[in-house]
Amino acid sequence: MRGSLAAALLWLALPAALGAAEPSWKVTRGEVRVHCPLTVGGSFDAKTTALAGELTLLSSAPVSLGGELAVELGSLDTGITLRNEHMRDKYLEVGRGPGFDHAVLSGVSLGNVDPASFQGRTAFSGTLLLHGTKRPVSGQATIRRDGRSIHVEASFPVTVTDHGIPKPQYLGVGVRNEVNVMVSFVAEPSAGTGSAP
Repeated sequence: MRGSLAAALLWLALPAALGAAEPSWKVTRGEVRVHCPLTVGGSFDAKTTALAGELTLLSSAPVSLGGELAVELGSLDTGITLRNEHMRDKYLEVGRGPGFDHAVLSGVSLGNVDPASFQGRTAFSGTLLLHGTKRPVSGQATIRRDGRSIHVEASFPVTVTDHGIPKPQYLGVGVRNEVNVMVSFVAEPSAGTGSAP
């Protein structure tokens, strides 16, 4: 979810030539997919492209990112209208406003990697705000650079009840307590942070 979250890894592709200014990267497009396994077998996905955010490289040893990535939870779509309504209104309670209408990933750390040259797979950690509750999360991300753009694909598990969300259930069929959040996005340098060589 706002999960969508690993996007903070954007800094990894920052060129050293950005200079003294703290490099910032803005998400230009992305997708969040929440994979929900069912208690009786099978699964479904909730998807959205409503991912936004900006991240700033605060330190490089270890890598620490300021800013946040946010997902608009009211835009999640499971492909079934009634299931969408139950998810948004009964479980995520998006109508309660700030802290509930978006999921937000912040405080992202990447460990001992070189933000000027790293590409590939790395672990990350951060803090996820979901359903009015903040909890630590961790997962894996793959980062690729293409000119000025950074492409990130990341995933991490979320335990539903850790965020005070009741276990989703309808007509005896429920969602398991752990779902998997998958985020993919493209980010580019924000204005004023320099340009790639």
